[in-house]
Amino acid sequence: MEILQLLGVAVGLASLAGLNLYLTVFLTGLAVRFDWINLAPEYQRLEALADPWVLIVSGLLFAMETFADKIPWVDSAWDAVHTAIRPVGAALLAIMVLGESNPVFNVIVGLLAAWLGFTTHALKATTRLQANASPEPISNIALSVAEDATVVLGLGLIFTYPIIALVVAVIALAAIWYFVPRMLRSTWVKLWLCGRKLRLEPEEMVVADLPDDLPSSSREAVQNHAGAEWRIEWSAPCISGTGPGYPRNRFGWLVSAAGPAQMLYFVPRHSRPRALPPGSPIARLEQKFLADVLVLEWPGGEEARFLFDRGARPLARRIFEAFAGQR
Repeated sequence: MEILQLLGVAVGLASLAGLNLYLTVFLTGLAVRFDWINLAPEYQRLEALADPWVLIVSGLLFAMETFADKIPWVDSAWDAVHTAIRPVGAALLAIMVLGESNPVFNVIVGLLAAWLGFTTHALKATTRLQANASPEPISNIALSVAEDATVVLGLGLIFTYPIIALVVAVIALAAIWYFVPRMLRSTWVKLWLCGRKLRLEPEEMVVADLPDDLPSSSREAVQNHAGAEWRIEWSAPCISGTGPGYPRNRFGWLVSAAGPAQMLYFVPRHSRPRALPPGSPIARLEQKFLADVLVLEWPGGEEARFLFDRGARPLARRIFEAFAGQR
């Protein structure tokens, strides 16, 4: 039971340090100094955080972070600088909790704590990038307050019910590792679209005919799936949005194969083709801030979305016209 309590405090502090290292240190130090919490004998070394100099330095750094967190893109630059600092701070906090235990055990827990700190840091940094890349970003003030509130509530749980805190941390970290890769892909797509929008030439390209620039390996895969009766009539580079049977935020090609009936595919880069629902879809074109979105709707209610950067607006319009002309 004692080792679980130690791990609960170590894992909890490491996880919160990834969100806000300075607030975690500052509040823990204040709580110890003013006896808001009673430290168990196992982690008395945390008393060092109550030293006046530690409180002054962590308080000043927290004040700087509070200011930086409220400004779009400044918060992301601050997070970039702290990509190394927060995991190291998380490891040091966890090692402090363990005290004079086995050195090998300390090293292992320290490495794991650094990984945990990086995990929550990645969540924070990715969420901020998502907000900043949006044309109507989530309030940075609201995100900052939510992160600070999480640290405050998390510290209360850690020092009151460390075993429950350990369980909560494990579940939360598992969820983060499930969602963060998806968030990173979404963020990368938004940043790529932002870059394309900034580099957009004044004159848009003219699209007379639909292109067919599908790589040979992908072409062969589509042909094998469709069969000998079908032939590829066009393939257009795009980014996948929501839709049935294929992953979101992947660069690839929307492919049309002509035969006894039209067959549509989305072919992600370096992946197998994904067939879209059969039948003739109804198309509409939505002009968004960063991209034009081609929406295909089938009679059964299924819907697929494909993003075209602003420089490819004529291509998106030409594809829309092709679908409209089929009806």
